[in-house]
Amino acid sequence: MVWAVIGVLFALLPLVHWLLRARPTPLRVPIAAALLLWFALVLSVALGLLHLQSPVELYLLYTPLAELAVLIGLRAERRFAGPRTERPRGWSRAVGIAFRTQLALVLPATPLLALLCFHEASVPAAQALPEAPPGYTTIDTGQGCGNGHHATCSRTRYLTGPAGLSMEEAAARLRPSQRCEANGWLLDRRDLCTEVSTDGTTIVYRVFLYYGL
Repeated sequence: MVWAVIGVLFALLPLVHWLLRARPTPLRVPIAAALLLWFALVLSVALGLLHLQSPVELYLLYTPLAELAVLIGLRAERRFAGPRTERPRGWSRAVGIAFRTQLALVLPATPLLALLCFHEASVPAAQALPEAPPGYTTIDTGQGCGNGHHATCSRTRYLTGPAGLSMEEAAARLRPSQRCEANGWLLDRRDLCTEVSTDGTTIVYRVFLYYGL
């Protein structure tokens, strides 16, 4: 619970800094609204209200992009209101120090965390494994990782097919037209791949993350 509160405060820091430092120019409300919507998106994913294939990528991108929006906004603000003549005091000064500290931490940490998160074997997100389509019945589900340097981790659904179809025909209907697709947008360069096979008694629907390099 304590770490959750700290995480929320950390995520809200760019928005709070903007609200305390931005002067009443045409930029103040739009940038505040954009930061609030950006925070709401991350919160929705964290609470399970919105599902993404690569939620970790969103978490890693959130703070750098929010900070960038604040820095660009403050620079653009000078064109509307001119240079500042007063120095920040009180809460504005404290939040400004915290914001600069956050910036100094996030800039080097983000690429290192991305390297750690997206170049190690990891199980795909739960939503990457689709539900059984109409006519198919789920017998079991599972997940696991192989052994070795190039091991992959996967999620698997074991199915039986519709009545009147052979197992091979039912499996063929589940195979996607494109075997692999991008798992993320920017930092996560892995592919999410689908493999449909049979083991003699069930249809095996497997999704796994593939490192193209």
